[in-house]
Parts: sequence; C-alpha cells; structure tokens
Amino acid sequence: MRTDIEPEGIPTEMPLAAIKIETVEDYERATVRVAELAGHVEDSAEEQELEALVDAIMEWDKTHDDATAWR
Repeated sequence: MRTDIEPEGIPTEMPLAAIKIETVEDYERATVRVAELAGHVEDSAEEQELEALVDAIMEWDKTHDDATAWR
C-alpha cells in the first residue's frame, strides 16, 4: 500500500485519502485491519480509517475480480 498499516492504525501524518492497495498482500492486510476496526465509535479516527480502507478495497476490487493470486 502507499501507506503502511501499523498495528495501531494508519499514521496520523498520512492522509486517509492516500490509501491505495497495490498488491494482494496489501489487500489481505487491509481486510484484516477492517475486521479489527469494525464496531468502533462513530466519528472516531478509527471509523475514518475504516471508511478509507473500505474505499481502497472497493477500488482494488473493481480491477481485480479473480482469486488466482490468493494464497
């Protein structure tokens, strides 16, 4: 990804709009992080990160509709 997802989330200096999934590994990491963020409080930094990750995942899915690269 153009930004690394740390265990505690995306670094605050990284604009959430800059999240772009570039590899299958990025995609896998993003989906794990989405699961970790599910259920956080509305209007929190975690919810904003969740929304940005979901947007990035959806963009990836538009052009990668096969599962051939999955482990």
